[in-house]
Amino acid sequence: MLRASLASMIAIAALTMSTAAFAECRVTGPKWYLHTNDRVTLKAEMDSQGCGHTYAVAGTWRMDKLVVMKPPSNGQLRQIGEVTFYYIPKAGFRGTDNYVLYICGKDSWGSGCARLSYEAAVE
Repeated sequence: MLRASLASMIAIAALTMSTAAFAECRVTGPKWYLHTNDRVTLKAEMDSQGCGHTYAVAGTWRMDKLVVMKPPSNGQLRQIGEVTFYYIPKAGFRGTDNYVLYICGKDSWGSGCARLSYEAAVE
């Protein structure tokens, strides 16, 4: 079970803010929730450095599981800590890739899981 203390939440927030310093990364798509077992597609636009995805634990949210359901074909996902994944494209790769992350836990309204499909565009 993943539990974040105040110190780790601050560290996660700092990592989220510093991700932009490492790479140009823009993620768009619908809001999603754990309690409704959402399945959403998110678009991630990035440069050749890649893109980070952090699922911070805040308020009444609790993450119990965060796994890669489908790895990317043209890069790799690296887990940083308990709640961050970073997509890194293969050297010289430009184009589209996709991967799926599966997150389970509890949000403000109940427990469930969300399936997040990322369509990555590497410029």
